[in-house]
Amino acid sequence: MRREAQSFDTLFGETLLRLESSITFIVMVGAGFVFALAVLALATGSSMPWTIPLVPLTYFSWYLGTHFLLKTGRFRPWMRYASSLVDVSICSVVMLLDFQKNGSVYAVSAGGPPLYAVAVAMATLRLEPRLCLFAGITSATQLLAIMLLIVSPAAPVEAVLSAARDIYVSLMKAFFLLTIGGIGWVATRSMRGLLRRLTESAVERERVRGLLGMHVSEQVMEYLLSGKMKDGGERRTITVCFTDIRDFTPLSESHTPEEVLRLLNLYFGRMCDIVAEHGGVVNKFLGDGMLIVFGAPAHQPDDAQRALAASRAMLAEVARMRERGEFPNLRIGIGMHRGEAVVGNVGGVQRQEYTAIGDTVNTASRVENLTKALGRPLLVTRECRDALGPERFEPLGSHTVKGRAQPLELFTLAAEGSQQAA
Repeated sequence: MRREAQSFDTLFGETLLRLESSITFIVMVGAGFVFALAVLALATGSSMPWTIPLVPLTYFSWYLGTHFLLKTGRFRPWMRYASSLVDVSICSVVMLLDFQKNGSVYAVSAGGPPLYAVAVAMATLRLEPRLCLFAGITSATQLLAIMLLIVSPAAPVEAVLSAARDIYVSLMKAFFLLTIGGIGWVATRSMRGLLRRLTESAVERERVRGLLGMHVSEQVMEYLLSGKMKDGGERRTITVCFTDIRDFTPLSESHTPEEVLRLLNLYFGRMCDIVAEHGGVVNKFLGDGMLIVFGAPAHQPDDAQRALAASRAMLAEVARMRERGEFPNLRIGIGMHRGEAVVGNVGGVQRQEYTAIGDTVNTASRVENLTKALGRPLLVTRECRDALGPERFEPLGSHTVKGRAQPLELFTLAAEGSQQAA
């Protein structure tokens, strides 16, 4: 939980900085535009007081400094309160300028009072609950102070029934601003809670992905997490490869368990990388062997071609490992078969495994058993041969295997026909 909290604080802090940067940019653009209009108005003979352009210029300057602090990494959380105070104070300055230029009645009906609500809304965008209350209280306080101390005393007697002289109207406006601040407080608390839950969910998902990724392939992991898994599995046409290390029993007898494990990890690591490069799935390790599937969980129309390319690459890597002395005397056999199988989760409530079930899988295992007897590193069945197209194969005749009434017609690649089992 502590790690999740740290992750949330880090991610949320980065989000707040991006929000502050966006607000800063928008305010700078808006203030710069208003300043340009004010200067243009003065240049064309407007009776506007020369002090009015100073307001957007000051506002622009403040946020220019904020932009500099954000870019240099010197921005601090308390500066959001300072910016919110500036936002509210600008509204008060606008109201006072309206009062000075056009009188009390105009001041309470022009742009000043509604701008306070905008200042509170800007605080809400910063996703800080206490900042929303601060902006609401500050806006209400400044509005009441200007209304009661400056605007109302100066209002003409004939305006006694207008908002300029009505204390209750001033109180209602102040309460309205407080209400907006309270709504912002509730909204930002809810948004922070939602963001925290989303962050914790993302952290947990990554943790599960990390744990799951050590036990299943990337493709299977993505398929399991996607929720697309059908109950009872799916019938697919797949290509299955079984691999096995030759003379593994004597190897185990002549090496310590630690050394055997080291060699297996080295070998499996290289083979898994090759399978992944060709879009296959290492479904499971069987002692010193592997069950590899092409065409599931994602459909691959060229599953046989992928399987053959991966098999060639595995045999080439085995030869390199043997020649470099990384795994002395390493030789393997690969049996390939293509056909229909059911792919999906197998197991009970407590534990399940994604795998392929059916005669296709069993037949691939039987074919691999024949690689040593036939002295070939790679054997493929007629079903694979037909799916592989123009590849040159050497026919090896029909062979009966355990568990099948019909004999299997086997082939090997012509270029490998004269080689000994890898």
